[in-house]
Amino acid sequence: MTNMELQQKLDEIRSGMKMLDLIVDVDYETGIGELNERQVKVVYEFFRLLESLNWQVKFNNYKELKYEDSEPINKRECGTPVKVSSCKKEHGDKTCFGILIGEVALSIGHSIDKEGNVTAKRQGYNPAIYIPELNDIVYGCESWWQRIKSEKELNKLITEEIIENVWYMKMLKNWTEEKEIEIEEEDEE
Repeated sequence: MTNMELQQKLDEIRSGMKMLDLIVDVDYETGIGELNERQVKVVYEFFRLLESLNWQVKFNNYKELKYEDSEPINKRECGTPVKVSSCKKEHGDKTCFGILIGEVALSIGHSIDKEGNVTAKRQGYNPAIYIPELNDIVYGCESWWQRIKSEKELNKLITEEIIENVWYMKMLKNWTEEKEIEIEEEDEE
């Protein structure tokens, strides 16, 4: 953030604060004060500014920028045949043949050590799968997929039954049903 941008942000926050806006409504019986909607907005903007400055100050004072050398793609299983059912709407419900490209880093993280050195590294690795039929790549986090171990498996599909029997899908389904029951009970009251 440049000095001019900082000054502009501070001016915006100051313009939201007027003499009467600084008064907090206090309940004289309980002694509890409450901010009005405008005051909450100003405080929120102030905290957002402090949060951005916290990173900015640390980054402006770094001594060395290091880059952790790691491969953008872990090709350990590159070329492995898989069957994949994409969750992208434009792909439909079809299960297709796919080729595992490898695990691809989806983001870059950073850390600042006590000496002020910034280290950047790749993170968030996720399987990338090329689907020739769709001429597209999907990630493991946006699909249902399995390695194909034999020709017989190539003909098997990832069915709704298989998806519903995954432990976290069962948990999500049960949680959703419990919430629906709670809402119905509240409506009846």
